[in-house]
Amino acid sequence: MVVFWQQNHQTCLDWPVQVFSTVPLIPNLTSLVQHDFNVGTFAQFGDPFLSIHFNHRTDFYNASHLRIRQQLDAENFVDPFMLVDGDTAQSHAIWDVTTTDDSYELSGCWSPPVTYPGENFTLWQSHVLIQDFPRQFQLVSSGDIGFEDTIPAGRYDPYDPHDPQIPPYTEGHDYATKEGAQNINSATINATFSEVMYTDDPSITHRMLNPPPQWAVALKPRPARMAGLVSPRPNTTYIYEWSFWFRDEPPQPGEVIQLNAQYDWDSPRWPRPGVVGPFPGPTASLALGAGISRGPRVSSSQQCIRRKLGSPGLVMPGRNAVRAGTRDGAAAA
Repeated sequence: MVVFWQQNHQTCLDWPVQVFSTVPLIPNLTSLVQHDFNVGTFAQFGDPFLSIHFNHRTDFYNASHLRIRQQLDAENFVDPFMLVDGDTAQSHAIWDVTTTDDSYELSGCWSPPVTYPGENFTLWQSHVLIQDFPRQFQLVSSGDIGFEDTIPAGRYDPYDPHDPQIPPYTEGHDYATKEGAQNINSATINATFSEVMYTDDPSITHRMLNPPPQWAVALKPRPARMAGLVSPRPNTTYIYEWSFWFRDEPPQPGEVIQLNAQYDWDSPRWPRPGVVGPFPGPTASLALGAGISRGPRVSSSQQCIRRKLGSPGLVMPGRNAVRAGTRDGAAAA
């Protein structure tokens, strides 16, 4: 039987990303933000890899981004956060506000950042389409891309903290479509030996990693179809339909095999009604993975790993991590 891993377990992100706003968080606005965020976390497959929490802070209305960052620092909340502003309803973009740490420098910058009178710190932030934020957040957290890669091209040398960064950063995909999400999102699953197939075909394995793995594994057609996942098509070498196997020997009978498998966009199992519907659908605003706070101050997250610029350690959904088999039917830890 195919068993799905929960994305939050995989990524160590049990804590939601905090959302603040310089304008009132009226229902239509939270609905828009949550809908686009659901699209970016592939929530239609029932297991979003990141969640958000809205905070109603009237003291932040019309405040500068720098003042909000400094106020939260003073409250001992130092994690990055999403910031909604007056343009979000039209632009479908938010600000990823990170840090004022003077020791941080953009690796692609040759010039010092632009400074302004009365500002003793540089605020590092990027303007990002909401759909793109979840993936951007994890790519930066894992060190797969640099923070400057999330700032529109040509707008970061020198870095200007007051730059409106228009248009906002995007990878250019519409994750609400099959074409936009293809090859990006996948499920991490456990499967039995009888449910998988494997190959050492170099036309597949040699295109996965360098050095290449000895073997690649994938679900057989029937268990994949029952689970709403993709099995490799016959006579193709499409590597995204395979997951690498890191051991020298192939999977063995009695093992539980952990692997990635792409979601089958056309399966009747997906999407789940009401999770991602036509905006502004009646269930879109808080359909999945969101909360709202109206007064209490948030505290810094302590679970698992604190997201810092360039810190390693997170596993991206849709990217192959090391796979391990465990013998005698024990689930992979």
